[in-house]
This record gives sequence, C-alpha cells and structure tokens, in this order.
Amino acid sequence: MKMEERKNILEKLSKCEVFQNLEDSFIVEIVSNGQIEHYEAKEIVRRRGEKCEEVLVLIDGEAYGLFVNAEGRVLQIDHMIAPKILASAVIFSTDPKYPVDVETAKRSTFLRIEKDKFLKYMLKSEKLLRNYLKYMSDAFLFITDRFYEISMKNLVQKVCTYIVNLIDSQNSDIILMDMTKEELSREFGVTRPALSRVFIELEKAGVIEVYGRKLHVRNKKFLRDYSEFG
Repeated sequence: MKMEERKNILEKLSKCEVFQNLEDSFIVEIVSNGQIEHYEAKEIVRRRGEKCEEVLVLIDGEAYGLFVNAEGRVLQIDHMIAPKILASAVIFSTDPKYPVDVETAKRSTFLRIEKDKFLKYMLKSEKLLRNYLKYMSDAFLFITDRFYEISMKNLVQKVCTYIVNLIDSQNSDIILMDMTKEELSREFGVTRPALSRVFIELEKAGVIEVYGRKLHVRNKKFLRDYSEFG
C-alpha cells in the first residue's frame, strides 16, 4: 500500500466512530494488516448469505444494503455512506453471514480486515473495543427501527414521515428531496408507480406541491399527524 493511499485511508477512518480517539500509529498498524478493494458503481460487493469472516469498512463512496427476492423485488434496507463498517452486528455471531446484498451506489473503496486480526486489536485497546460495541449496538437499533418502518407503517405514513424529517432537517417549508423517486421506492420496498400515486394524492389534497425533487409543503399539520398515526 502506497504512503499517499495509507494517509488518505487514515484520514477517512479517523472520521468513523469505531476508530475515533485512537492513536494514528495504532490505526496505521490496523490498516497495514488489511486489504484494499475497489469497486465501480452498481457492482455487488458481497451477497446475502455469503460468509462474513471479516471486518469490511467502506472508506470511500456509497453503497446500498438490499434484499432481493426470487421475483426480483428489491427492498433497500440501508444506504451506507463512507466511512461505515458493514454487517457489524453479525461478524462475531455463531454463523456469521452477510444479511443483505451489498451494491455500490458509485465508485467505492473498502478496507478488509480478517476478523481474528481485528479481534486481537480490540483486545489490545479498550477504547477500540468500547467504540466497536457502541457502533454494533447502534447498528442493531437502526435495523430494528427500519423494520418497524417497513412492517408497521403504510406507504402514506412512510412518505409523510420522510417529508417531515426533511422539513425538520432543512428547517424550511420548501424542501429538496435527498433521494430520487426510484431510490425512495427501493427504500420503502414498493413500486415506483405506487410511490408516485401517493405524491399525486398528497398534491391533490393540497398538502404539498411537487416541482421535481423540490417540494413546497402547504399543510405541515397533516403530514405530522399522519406520520405519527398508529
């Protein structure tokens, strides 16, 4: 691994919660025991059910965690933006397997570290161990929240919740969607036409006005009430 590449990886990893507040020399030692993998956009990095005997870190780029059934229906479980550790909650399980297909959203770089090697580093550093346990617990909570969203809320509720979150994060009644309709339909596990119908109905009801990916919110109370229903 070239010095410039190692320096870039060190900078990226220092922003990941698992590696925060660790000495640079310690992170460099961990990196030196790993392998770098490069992928172009729309490439499968790992498949669901594949053995997970590694700590795989997305250090540059973006990737999706996807469920794909026999009929080809795609359900987007996670949108991963670097830096991020993949499948952190299953690596040390009895039968560690990737729970989803991992597909790149754009050109991405991964760092692969053998599980046993990473375990030795965690035993050497209490800070690394604590960071990893916290990261793994947060990942578990994220997954349970995602499955609640998928299974317990209907599509209108999901769309309303999504818009409310954008209103809050952008602090405006005129908001820009951070995903395309195609990406959002995958996020919600529905077809594109079904998602479009919800936006059309909300617009007809005077709740929103749609201008491509820009939305003008006309009835915030409806969106908040509906997102919290049930």
